[in-house]
Amino acid sequence: MNRSRPIHVCQAALLVGVFFFDSSFCLAAVRLDTLGDYLTRKGYGGAQLVHSGKFFHLPIHTNGRPGHFVIDTGTPGTLIFRSSVRELGLTETRTNAYVRGALGVTNERYGRSMIHSFEAGNVTVRHVPVAIAPDLGGSASYGRPNGLLGLRELMKFGAVLDCSRRMLYLRPSRPSDDVSADIKKIVEGHGWKAVHLTYTRDHLRVPAEADDFYCHFLVDTGTFVTALDRSFADRARISTRGVSSMVHGVGRSSNRVELANLESLWVGNYEVRGALAAVLSMDSQMLYRGTPSEAAGLLGVEYLAANSAIFDFVSGTLYLKPRTHRGVSAPSRNVAIVR
Repeated sequence: MNRSRPIHVCQAALLVGVFFFDSSFCLAAVRLDTLGDYLTRKGYGGAQLVHSGKFFHLPIHTNGRPGHFVIDTGTPGTLIFRSSVRELGLTETRTNAYVRGALGVTNERYGRSMIHSFEAGNVTVRHVPVAIAPDLGGSASYGRPNGLLGLRELMKFGAVLDCSRRMLYLRPSRPSDDVSADIKKIVEGHGWKAVHLTYTRDHLRVPAEADDFYCHFLVDTGTFVTALDRSFADRARISTRGVSSMVHGVGRSSNRVELANLESLWVGNYEVRGALAAVLSMDSQMLYRGTPSEAAGLLGVEYLAANSAIFDFVSGTLYLKPRTHRGVSAPSRNVAIVR
């Protein structure tokens, strides 16, 4: 499962509203729960995440400088925004590869660099190759991150992401399979339900049903609002209504966004109640349209967080637990998607 394509970077995030993030902010130590206590005994280190209300930010230090990444399972490899290259003490090497995002290919080109090490919580992560891309439009709504910590590193370092406790656990190397078996016992014993993920073409896919139409989603903690591709919504005859929102991507933007009130949304055998989804035209290559790996859209962090998602990136399992409240706000006027 540990594959590395340093330039193939596809990041996605639907963003709503504006918030401020101080990269020098430091959280006090948190008391470990049963899962955290178990993982530390198995050689994991933990890092407290900052939850903006929309995304999970990981405060870091690299080259003696503070920064922060958004945890982004929709990005195959870790990405740094170009304005942060000097800020993080990195050097960019330009490439001939064009940046391709959720809204299609751009005229911008990727760069590449290497983070030799960074510290997060009581974890030190070493030798992280990164792609460099233009800054995200509307990045104030995104919290002005320095970059996105992508799926490759989450898998390589055997990550466990606990959205309910806002914790990220990492190891110097992936653990044995018995760790995943113990994680399953712990979380299912506390009411979570397992949803199996598949790793296909640098993305995590999950089987789903939207209004009884069977499909797959790309699982994306870097996308705030769950999004359906317009062609899928048309095939599934999902009703939509227009909203006055702007969609931003890496190097591109679009203002045609619609909203769907889904009668039902199933993720594996887990039901998400009262679901809303943005509907827009997304890049066919990103969604692998016309192939056996085709995806209908992006499963966003709003429902992952609301349903207390726990990711085990060793076994490829997502755990969800029923939320205690219903309702997710419709997108505001200032919406952005990063890919």
